[in-house]
Parts: sequence; structure tokens; C-alpha cells
Amino acid sequence: MEEGFYLIFPMEKRLRYFCSCCQCIVMGRLFSFLIIPAVVAALLTAPAWAQEKIMRQDTNEDGKIDQIALFDKRGRIIKLEIDSNADELMDRFQYYEKEQLIRVERDTDHDRQIDFRDYFEAGKRTRREKLSNHTGRVIQVVQFDLQERPLKMQKDTTGDGLFDSITVFKDGKPHYQEKDSNFDEKKDVFIHFDADGHAESIEEDTRHTGRIDRIRTFHGGLLVKVTYDADGDGLKETITLFKDGKVCRQTEDRNQDGKPDVTIYFNAKEEKERVESDADLNGRIDTWEYYKDGQVARVERDEKGIGKISLKIFYRNEKKYRLIRDKDNDGRFEITQWFDRSPWSMVMEVDADGDKNPEGRYCYKKNVLRLKEIDEDSDGSPDLREHFSAEGKLVKSRERHEVIDHLDITWFYNGDEEAIRAEKDLTGDGRVDTWYHYHKGSLITVEEDTNADGKPDLWEEFDESEAMVRRSIDLNFDGKPDVVEYGEGEGG
Repeated sequence: MEEGFYLIFPMEKRLRYFCSCCQCIVMGRLFSFLIIPAVVAALLTAPAWAQEKIMRQDTNEDGKIDQIALFDKRGRIIKLEIDSNADELMDRFQYYEKEQLIRVERDTDHDRQIDFRDYFEAGKRTRREKLSNHTGRVIQVVQFDLQERPLKMQKDTTGDGLFDSITVFKDGKPHYQEKDSNFDEKKDVFIHFDADGHAESIEEDTRHTGRIDRIRTFHGGLLVKVTYDADGDGLKETITLFKDGKVCRQTEDRNQDGKPDVTIYFNAKEEKERVESDADLNGRIDTWEYYKDGQVARVERDEKGIGKISLKIFYRNEKKYRLIRDKDNDGRFEITQWFDRSPWSMVMEVDADGDKNPEGRYCYKKNVLRLKEIDEDSDGSPDLREHFSAEGKLVKSRERHEVIDHLDITWFYNGDEEAIRAEKDLTGDGRVDTWYHYHKGSLITVEEDTNADGKPDLWEEFDESEAMVRRSIDLNFDGKPDVVEYGEGEGG
């Protein structure tokens, strides 16, 4: 009795109250109904029927009334009430006219409210209504054809009294459906079904502009393609293809020339595996992105569009950590940039001769050059090292001047990047041997430590033309000049 309604009086009692000419009608796939016999009074005396219009029955003999039948004065069935779960509350109600079933009402969740109403004509169901448990309003209507197959279904998914979904059936299977997904009383989803009742295509107005911007195509119930207008300009530039219901490839036509400018390939886990793109939209693929476990691992580019990879970027945990560039397209990547060399945000190395000893190394913080190292002889040791401020101005430099095994002179600069002082360490012991002082780019004083005690004991002074005008010597190394010599133009 889960889907059908039957008079289930025990056979011996059924013979007492009903004739043997009961009419049995099978109602489609979903429901089967046993129509109450047309003639009942024949087995009863006329005086009994004139007095008795209600008949109560305990069909399973559990001591509980589970069926109540109402008859008219002529003994014809008018209404049958059934208690399907033995809770002593009637939950199914069948209504008759001229001994023909015309309506069935059911309380399927046993809350004493009708959930479904089915209507019949000539013994066949023509319409079904589903009612809301909260408002009692009709929220779904199904119309049936002469074979009791669904013909049309309307739904009110919000319970506001307006039908926002309409499904048309053909041969009992869904054929076409319209929906109002945002409940603005305008249909924005249109579904076409194949002969098996599976969705064949779904057209959607996802932005609710009155224009279809996404079309999903199915085969055998599985999604095979999605065409989408991602930017809302009216042209569906993005196409996603599926295999066995899983996305396998996606293309995008960014310049709307009818050719894909971006192609994304997916693995069996629907993770990005490779992306090919035409970055400059000239009709030629110039950028390749490679992914591992769904995360970008490497990017390659043909920057000049000549069919050669000139740039490679490597990633770790989706963070860029190395970049190499072939600037002259000779097949050798002479420029390397590092992004994981703390405390620098980026370190760039230039190895023009390919000997793996960079001739130049440039260290950046927040895109500002802070340190530069030059190795002119490619021996692996810098010949010049320059330091820059946070504003990118030169503040100090060290260079190899008179020795070959270390940087022996250090220069200091003012805010205008003018040299104001230089210090020389000829011995390489970390102690300054000579100090040079400048003013507006001209040498004015030289101090020298001749006995390596860390203190100057020889002083030379120069004029604006850098001609020496005076020399002072500390002979006993007490920090005070003992001998003073003058150049031309100075008195003694």
C-alpha cells in the first residue's frame, strides 16, 4: 500500500459487503488504485442501507479500526478513509462520484495535514498536487496523459505561490524544462532532454540579464562540454570539455577572433596539468605553464615570438624561487634570478660566458638594488662590491685596487653619491692602512699608518688642484706631527 490505495477488507468480510464485480485499475508506474465496487447494496437489505451510511472495518483484526467507508442512501461509495500505519489516525482519503474514483488525498508524513492530492477522470489519474507542510499551498502540480504518464510538471520551489519551474514530458519522460532560478518571475534556465530522459543541454542566464551566457552539453547523462561567457560581453569565449564526466581541457578566446588563446589541460584528478597561452594575442602560443599536484611548478615563455624558450620560472609551494633568461636567444640562459636568498627579495646573477661563475651579482630588497658585486676576471671572487641605501643611492663600495687576493679599498659616499672618504687595507688584515678625504670630488687629505698600529702617523694635505701643500710626519708615533714639510705656496 506504499503507493496505491486498496480496499483491504478480509475476503470473507468483503463478500459480505461488496459484490464480486470489483473493478481493478493499475495506475502507471507510480501508483495503483483499486476502485471500490460499483454495486454494494445487492448483498444488503434495503432497510439496512437506508439506515447505515458509515462502515468501519478492522481489516487486519488488530483491534483497531483502519478503514472507514461512507456510502450514500443508495449504497454507493462516497468516501473511503484508511489508516495505513495503525496509529488510529486516518491518513488516506479516497473520494468517489457515481462509484468512480475522482480524488485521493494523502498525509504521507502522518502530521494530520494533506501532502498530496491526486485527481482522476474515467478511472485514470490526470493531475497530482503536492502541498506545502508549512502553508498548505500547492507547490507542485503534475499533469498526466491518457496513459498516466507525466505530461507537464510545475513547481513552486519557494512556496510564494508562483511556479518557478516548468517541465514538459514526452512519452512519460522529461522533454523540456524551464526554471526561474532567482525567482524574479522570468525564466533563466532552459533544459532539453534526450530520448532517455537525460539532460541533453542546459542553457542558463546566470547573470539574469535576459541573455544566455552558459550552455552545458551532456551525452548519456554525462557532462561533455560547457560554453561560457565569462566576462559578460555577450560572447561565449570559454569552452570546457569533459571526459567521463570529468574536466579534461578548457579553452579561452580572449581576443574573440574565433581561435583559443589559452588552453588548460587537466589530469584524471581534474587538477591543472599544463596551460598553453598566447600572451600577446598574435595567434602563436608563447607561454607554457606546468603544474604538479595542482600547483604551478614551472613557467616557460618565448618572449620574442621566434619559437625559442627565452624565459623559465620555477616555483616551490606556489612561490617563485628561481628565474632564468636567455636574453640574446643563443640557447644559453645567462641571467638567473633567485627569490629565496634571504635577506634579499631577489638576487640576479649574470653569467655571460657560461662558466658558472657569474660576472655580476645584484641583490634587491623590495625591488631596490642594495648590493652589487662584479667579478671581472670570472675567478669566483668579486673585484667590486657596491652597497646602496633603501632609496637606491650608492653609500659604500669596495674594490680591488693594488692587490689581487682581496678588496683593498673602501669608498664612502654622501647623499649625492659623491665620494667623501676612502680607506685602504693593503695587507688584508682587516685594518685600515690609508685614509683618503675628499671634498666635492677633490682629494684634500691623505692619512697613512706606516707602522701598522691602527693610527695615522703621516698626513698629506692638498689644494683644490690636488697639489700637495703640506706633509706632516709623526716620527715617534705619539699621534703628534714631529716634522712638517710644505709644498710650493706654503710657509715653514
